[in-house]
Amino acid sequence: MLKKRVLVVDDESDVVETIKFSLEQEGFEVLTAYDGYEALDAVRVEEPDLLVLDVMLPKENGYRVSRFIKEDVKSGKLSKNIAVLLLTGRRLDNDSEREATFMDFSQADLMMYKPFDMDELIKNIHGLLSPSTK
Repeated sequence: MLKKRVLVVDDESDVVETIKFSLEQEGFEVLTAYDGYEALDAVRVEEPDLLVLDVMLPKENGYRVSRFIKEDVKSGKLSKNIAVLLLTGRRLDNDSEREATFMDFSQADLMMYKPFDMDELIKNIHGLLSPSTK
């Protein structure tokens, strides 16, 4: 069986490397990117199964990257659905309506806050990739 491929995108290399190591231990193939444009290029070339995508990125923010990817899926530019898990350290003033607006805009599948629990991140990734959630 082919390994599931995950693209980890964050501008902090220690965050990328920590997530990459943990996901590789879980049997995933892990690709990395460090800004929004690099993430879009990697998705369009590699078509991973899932993105772990930081919101605050250089060049293009994670909300917009997620939206571009979801639009590429809908238009057929990408051959399969790609799940998007957003990571953010920025709480939106505990305003769930504002948060929902950003999630609607980004069309992301899930959002987690930094700092996050690695076991919870891995559980959420498995959940997003399991066939029953598609």
